[in-house]
Amino acid sequence: MSTVAKELIAIMDTLPEDKAREVVDFARFLQEQAGDREWERILSDTRPRPKLDRFVADALREGPAESLDLNKL
Repeated sequence: MSTVAKELIAIMDTLPEDKAREVVDFARFLQEQAGDREWERILSDTRPRPKLDRFVADALREGPAESLDLNKL
């Protein structure tokens, strides 16, 4: 376990339940932000993606997809 994780656990042990829950919620928010940044990096990459281009072109040739019917799930 990292030093940071040990420090966080020690802090969490001193907090009341409601405040500890706020820390957990904030940590989840930060975790989501990190994932969003990674997607932004991937999407803004300008390198050619020939396989993806072929996949998209093939999908578009198939025509529109059938709407999702939640009653069939």
